[in-house]
Amino acid sequence: MNSSARKIKIREIIKGKPVATGTKLLYQGEIREFDVYKIPIDFLAYNVENGRISSLVKSYKREYGTLDVDDENDSNKIAQFLYYSNEKRNKKTIENLAKNGQLEPGIITMDGVIVDGNRRASLLRKISNDNNYDQNTKDKCSYFTARILPEDADEREILRLETSFQMGADSKVDYNPIEKYLHARDMKEKRFTLKQIAEYMGFDSVKDVSLNLEVMELIDQYLETYGYTGLYTRLPRGCEDDLLKLNSAIKKVQSGRIKWLPENKLDEVEVDLRNISFDFIRLEEKGDFDFRAISSTANNNFLNDEKTWTNFSNSYNELIKDYEEEDIDSVIKKAGNEDDITRLLNQRDNKWKEEMREGLMETFNDSKNTIDNKKAKDKPEALLKKALNALTEIDLDTLRKTPNKLALVEQANLLKKLTENITEVLN
Repeated sequence: MNSSARKIKIREIIKGKPVATGTKLLYQGEIREFDVYKIPIDFLAYNVENGRISSLVKSYKREYGTLDVDDENDSNKIAQFLYYSNEKRNKKTIENLAKNGQLEPGIITMDGVIVDGNRRASLLRKISNDNNYDQNTKDKCSYFTARILPEDADEREILRLETSFQMGADSKVDYNPIEKYLHARDMKEKRFTLKQIAEYMGFDSVKDVSLNLEVMELIDQYLETYGYTGLYTRLPRGCEDDLLKLNSAIKKVQSGRIKWLPENKLDEVEVDLRNISFDFIRLEEKGDFDFRAISSTANNNFLNDEKTWTNFSNSYNELIKDYEEEDIDSVIKKAGNEDDITRLLNQRDNKWKEEMREGLMETFNDSKNTIDNKKAKDKPEALLKKALNALTEIDLDTLRKTPNKLALVEQANLLKKLTENITEVLN
């Protein structure tokens, strides 16, 4: 059913008797009373701009170009996005809806687009089409109760209403982290002020909104770095905390709070910091790896020591300078279906990880050891023992076969000189 057909049906419903009257709603800057009507689920359309599934919708559009709510297949895809956005919670909601029906009214436009209640409507539809339920339950769930906005409801007011009802202080915890960043950015692009965004999204202050917009900018930069522009589903899980640390570190660089860093090198260091951090976020390294050593405002991170940072960034840039990846559009063209795209893009990421992990971690560990050793400079016994343990692990047969003998000879000569100095001091 298209928009015009839905509008005709809803106008007919309005002529009938509402199921509730006098419900209050802030609309166009004033408190107004709205009646609540019982509307067949089939007369409704999902809001494709729903903030709950924004990352999935935007990624899908990047891959396929369109998502039409009037198309049955696309409508089913949106319902799938809504369900898997929080599967555990949705299973509980289905149980509640099947038992008690819809308790709170939603909000729709005059042409049947759901402003508030997309998730509930999708679950009601799921129940009404499930033959595992008795006919009474299915009938009960084949309707959606909602307030109907006037025809003058514009895109901006619809976004405000959706935000206030679905992303207020009590609700935004239900959203995946990426969604709140996307929604804050979308509201800013629709010319909402930072103060309004804070109010409607339930942030504590304008400062929190600014932080969300800064992180959103980093998210876009991250995806663009690997050719994933607009593919928000390619963002690694659990990277939010690392991006917040990176954002703090960038601010520290920009403000000139790195003591050794001259003003004419701020941009250079910031670019290196951003690129290095993105690669380690993409690597998704666990275990002993600590992202704070790279992007943190702590005193023992690489940035706080000029020599350590210079060696680290130089080694990193040498490592990545010749690496090239297959173009994203070429990968997508190879895919026969949606699952193929996911599989091929996962293969692309995994190939990068396999080829880059050893070099990246070696670069990281070298700098981490340097920092740790500096911290232990007043404990010469511990440092000597650590050095001795490392040297005894060298396999001489492997050493004989190494192609990099010249560089290793230089290091061995330097080591010899250092041990002679140490011996002289001790004697």
